[in-house]
Amino acid sequence: MEKGKSVEQITEEAIRSGGYLTLLYFDIHGKSEESVKSVMVGFIGKLTRENGVIYAVGEIDNPMEKGGVYSTWAEVKLLAQDFAALVKICTQYSPIGVEILKPERVSLSLGEAQGVLLDISQTSQNFTRLIMDKVLSAEEKEAFSKKMEQREELGKRLLGKKGQ
Repeated sequence: MEKGKSVEQITEEAIRSGGYLTLLYFDIHGKSEESVKSVMVGFIGKLTRENGVIYAVGEIDNPMEKGGVYSTWAEVKLLAQDFAALVKICTQYSPIGVEILKPERVSLSLGEAQGVLLDISQTSQNFTRLIMDKVLSAEEKEAFSKKMEQREELGKRLLGKKGQ
């Protein structure tokens, strides 16, 4: 964060420039109380270094044990530079809850909305590809790969058409 400015000043400037102040909730499970606390602290630290994150600070709840598994959750106040950065954080890290604190309204240009939707589509494709790699036979993977190449080609043609 910028030296000499308060958190409130940084937050208000970011929101005026298209930023979003949010509360994100994350959970984690592990084999010991210490491990879930440690991993959650590291996770929040990792969020602070993500592209498009201005700051992220979190509070971690005391872990609970049930059946030999420890669980905890964290409430993370995160300031994202724009809606696209917030969407990327959500699709990459899958919070169990999301609350937008500021601004009161989400306002996106058509280009921003399209970019966000394409990011979501790409994440979905990556997830599908991962699942397919785990469950398909070599022959089925080859057929899926060909379909994805065709889809990529169609996407390039569509972009070329839009550029004319």
